[in-house]
Amino acid sequence: MKKNDYLKILKNSYYNLSQKDYENFEEIMNDDGLGKCKPGFNLWAFLFGWFYLLYRRMIVEAFGVLIFSLMIGYLMAYAKLYPILVLGSMILTNSLLSGFCYYFLYLNKFNKDIDSCGEYNPDMECMQKKAKPKISYVIIAVVFILIIIWPWIFELLTGQNLHK
Repeated sequence: MKKNDYLKILKNSYYNLSQKDYENFEEIMNDDGLGKCKPGFNLWAFLFGWFYLLYRRMIVEAFGVLIFSLMIGYLMAYAKLYPILVLGSMILTNSLLSGFCYYFLYLNKFNKDIDSCGEYNPDMECMQKKAKPKISYVIIAVVFILIIIWPWIFELLTGQNLHK
C-alpha cells in the first residue's frame, strides 16, 4: 500500500478526525504507514498524558510512556531530589511524550491495527472498532492506582497508620 491508501483508511477509521489532525498525520506518515519521529502537538494527549493514550486504545504505547516517566522519577528520587520536583518532572515527562509524540505513537498503533484487520485490504469495520476510543481502560487504570495508593489515602484522611 502507498501513503495515500493509509491516509484514506485513517480518514475512514479514526474517531473524530479533525482537519488539523489529518494534516499532522499526513506530515509525519512514511510510505509504509509508520510515523517519522517528528513532533506534532496534541492538546488532549498533553493534558491527560498516558490516560489519553489508554482512551485511544494505545495500550502498549501508554505503558511505554508510563514506564519511561517512572524511570525518570526513580532516577531523580535516587539522586535524592525533592519529592515535589520528582513528581513534577514525572508529570512533565509524561505530558511531553504523550502530547508531542501522540501522532507518531498513534501511527504505530494504526499500523498494528492494519496488520490485524487485513494487511492489503483491511476490513473497515474492524479498523473502526479498533480506533473507537474506550473509557473502560482509563477507569481500570484509575481504579488500579487508587487500590495501590489506598493505604496512603487512608492514613492521610484518618491519621491512623496501617503499618502497625
